[in-house]
Amino acid sequence: MKNIVLWSLVAWLGIFVTYSCKGIYDNVEPFGGEKVYPAKFDTISGKVGFERVELDLMKAGRVTGDQIYLGKASKTVVEYDKERIVIDSVVSWVNIPNLKMSKLYRFKVYTEDQYGNKSVPQEIALIPYTNNELTTIAVQSPRIFASPSAAVLDWADNISSILLTYCDLEFAYEDQFGVENKGQRDVNPRIFAKNLKTGDEVNVDVDYRVVPKVNGVEILDTVVLSQKVSFFMPSSTTPFLPAEADILKKNGVTTFNQVGVANIKKLTFPIHTKTLQDLFYFTDLDEIDLTGGTLFEMTKTSYNRNAVVATVGGGPFLSYVRRSGDMSEVNARFLIDLLENDLVKKVKYIPYSLGIDQLLTPFVESGKVELVQTSTDADLPSAFFINGLLEAALWKVDLDIKPTTFPAGSDLRNVMKVTLRDRAASFIFKLPLDYQFNSELYPYLKFKVFSQDKSFFPGVYDNYRAIWPRFMNRIWGFPTEHPYGQELWQPDKNANKLTDSQLGKWVDMKIDISQMKGKHNRVIVINMGGEPAITGGYKPAKDIIYHFANFRLSKN
Repeated sequence: MKNIVLWSLVAWLGIFVTYSCKGIYDNVEPFGGEKVYPAKFDTISGKVGFERVELDLMKAGRVTGDQIYLGKASKTVVEYDKERIVIDSVVSWVNIPNLKMSKLYRFKVYTEDQYGNKSVPQEIALIPYTNNELTTIAVQSPRIFASPSAAVLDWADNISSILLTYCDLEFAYEDQFGVENKGQRDVNPRIFAKNLKTGDEVNVDVDYRVVPKVNGVEILDTVVLSQKVSFFMPSSTTPFLPAEADILKKNGVTTFNQVGVANIKKLTFPIHTKTLQDLFYFTDLDEIDLTGGTLFEMTKTSYNRNAVVATVGGGPFLSYVRRSGDMSEVNARFLIDLLENDLVKKVKYIPYSLGIDQLLTPFVESGKVELVQTSTDADLPSAFFINGLLEAALWKVDLDIKPTTFPAGSDLRNVMKVTLRDRAASFIFKLPLDYQFNSELYPYLKFKVFSQDKSFFPGVYDNYRAIWPRFMNRIWGFPTEHPYGQELWQPDKNANKLTDSQLGKWVDMKIDISQMKGKHNRVIVINMGGEPAITGGYKPAKDIIYHFANFRLSKN
């Protein structure tokens, strides 16, 4: 009996264990295996383009696939709206096109492995630049100059703005013969339209290539912005408004319309001309003289300060004088229009005088532009020299520009007597405000100087054997006189000190002023002594007197 009970118990336990074990494994089976998440992108940033965006996904930047390792990740997925873009590789950036709606798009970017497991997504929201925004911007309208048969369209100011960056343009218009004229322009665009009919409406189609901006930042893409420029051609009796009326009147122009200028064959302009804009209205010229010729004289500038009264300027143009600052290209292009379209036969020009040499170079080679030759040496007129007292008491001299007696010497011109009256004794040569030195042509200053013997320079007064030239745009007593500010430069104070053997005789001096190139210098100050500090003030035992002669600028 005991054995039967024992075997029954063992059988029952076996059944229980078998059943219990099966139930245990059933409960843990859902937790069996391993869930794998692919590596995610380490960043996300976006750039806006035209109807598209670009998303950067790695801190390392835009690198190639073989430089990317994101564990088991094998695909790049982008989701936005109801769209899903799958790229069969892991990439460092993506381009998302066809975003034509002007709205906020929310992008999710993640990786997937071969089993479809997803990484944690990176998210960003961007608004693309679309045609909707493009229709809200426009390029500024050009200036329009129209004569009875031609027109010029130019953009005097920078076309780029806070809303866009200008790249270039294409244009097209139809002339009076039905011929379509096309062209391209890049920086500083200008359109010269010819063979137009008096009184007609002219339509110029302009396609600007621009890069729009969002909050002042350029988008990724260049787009085309199309605009039409329309205007009516004037009649031959329609008056025009001249930019340089006094210059045209000096040339004999009395009526400012096409009929009034029809018989003008030559125009002369002074070197200080501000613009050549009026040339547009003259379409039958034989010659343009940009030297001033015999029609014009230099302008004048007058001074009255510290009891010094002086006027500089007037008279014929000095060969080493050029316009103050280069004429802007937009104001010079009217001359180039005539040259390019064979509307003028000859142009006379002194090199560098208007600062438009680069524009004229092609026409020099073709013979249309004649470069006028100037003298090798050109004197600085005595009347342009002024007492240094104009600047300050310390600069005071007695300046006699026409002394009755002076030390004998050969070939002396424009002799001046200069008596030093204070420790910074100086005298000044000034050009009128409209000019500067043409240092490209004349890179040397030359003059003769005669000093006293060594007994006049004892002790601290030995400094006054030094001639110290200083070159500038203005002296300090006139801070608003020059639009380019002050561009002072000077050699060492003792670079031109007279030796014992040079005292008591006429000595030739030559100063290299090529450093003046690129500056707007119009003033030369000649200082004697370098402004030394003297205890007790400037009190020489005997007057220190200099004589100067033959001040000139030279090409060599």
